[in-house]
Amino acid sequence: MNEASAEAVAETTPHDPPDPETPNGAHAPAEAGESAENGGGRLRSTIAFPYSSLKDGEQIAQALQEHWGGDTSPEQLAASMSASPRSGAFRTKIATAKTFGLIEVGRGRLRLSNLGRQVVDPQTQRAARVKAFMGVPLFGAIYNEYKGGTLPPDAGLERKIADLGVSSKQTAKARQALMRSAEQAGFFRHGRDRLVEPHVVPSRQAGGGDQQHPPQGERVKPPAPAAAPSDPVQALWLTLLHDGRSWSAEKTHEFVETARRLHEVLSKS
Repeated sequence: MNEASAEAVAETTPHDPPDPETPNGAHAPAEAGESAENGGGRLRSTIAFPYSSLKDGEQIAQALQEHWGGDTSPEQLAASMSASPRSGAFRTKIATAKTFGLIEVGRGRLRLSNLGRQVVDPQTQRAARVKAFMGVPLFGAIYNEYKGGTLPPDAGLERKIADLGVSSKQTAKARQALMRSAEQAGFFRHGRDRLVEPHVVPSRQAGGGDQQHPPQGERVKPPAPAAAPSDPVQALWLTLLHDGRSWSAEKTHEFVETARRLHEVLSKS
């Protein structure tokens, strides 16, 4: 594959993904502000969206990192993934990774972006997935449209997707990519009928990374002590604090009485 053909693979449009019925598996995008109809009268999408899910974009990023250190040509990447660089499936995954901001393309090369490196790093993956999802123009628009409310049924959601600029022939694919990507990024933690942005904060543990907050109202179980205390009474109280939330009132009372009697014995000794 020469540089020009490799560039064609890397520069697959994110507006309307590769079409298996179109020569070379791609067609020109309709940019925002341009006519949404091409010379043949076919409507084109005017808002960027991936044809596949975030999971497929991550697959490209992971292969780039594991096999090539984050920088290679489309044909080399395809070979490491046992795929053809001209296949529709491979081109679609490249376009998907680009639309999510996981890779950068140019001069016949594919490179991991900063966000791509974060999404393949287990320490930063959660936050990176949220950022990648929200960075897709269509997905961000849908999130903002239904923020704080429930999503409409499939037919209604596809109508909204069309209103936002997706070709009527692509609304089902766009909806499927949206739902699968939302699942991957953790937006369905409270149910698949609403998009709730996960709360991710930097980890305070050594090595950095990120942590995801539990759902609002859910109690966080305190971590167990690193080592057992030498004071037996203290050990009992720590057990109560650590496990006591799930105990019955009777069991809690018996445990407290045991700790009290042990304290009296130790005080007299």
